[in-house]
Amino acid sequence: MAGRTIVPLDGVGTGASGGAFLYVFPCAYEDYAKLGISKEPFARLSAFAPRYFEFFDLERGWLVRADAVREARQWETRLHRHLRTHAAPPPLLVPRRAAGHTEWLRGAQAALEAARDDFIRQGFTVHASLRTWARERLCAERWRLATMEQAAVARWGAIEFWPWQVEHTPLAAVRDSLDACRALEVEFSDVVSAALREWHRRSSLLPP
Repeated sequence: MAGRTIVPLDGVGTGASGGAFLYVFPCAYEDYAKLGISKEPFARLSAFAPRYFEFFDLERGWLVRADAVREARQWETRLHRHLRTHAAPPPLLVPRRAAGHTEWLRGAQAALEAARDDFIRQGFTVHASLRTWARERLCAERWRLATMEQAAVARWGAIEFWPWQVEHTPLAAVRDSLDACRALEVEFSDVVSAALREWHRRSSLLPP
């Protein structure tokens, strides 16, 4: 079976057409976890929290690759049935449009880790650190930062005049994207302007 090989974390992609991932996204500061399936789990990760690199514990999160959506759905259904006593409402900070209200678990981390280990023993493609996987995705897509900068300048004008306290404004998305790269150690100085790098230095919410 094509999906039954453990691969190094630095080779993660989005999967071939028809394939899908079962994912587990544990929260960083609460005993919550999101269990679901997606063909594009990175998009799901950022949909749940713009600052996903802080909201989720990326070191404990994991993915397993299925050859088909149907297979991933079967895994998901089986795990949710096994963990039904752990079903919980989504955390309040997760946007309602992205929440997946029936897919959050509380107090299930040990059982989810056991499920991960079982997939590994069976030889499935398991990516056991979302931090490494997310870093690889950001590295592959960092060119999008230049497009983001151009669009922001077109809408908001010269960067030198942007406010640097941007909580709850559209510019917060720019800051969060750059903070994600910095948090995951993805270099971006060669794809954005010096002006944007200076603005980010002042507006970042990460420790110096």
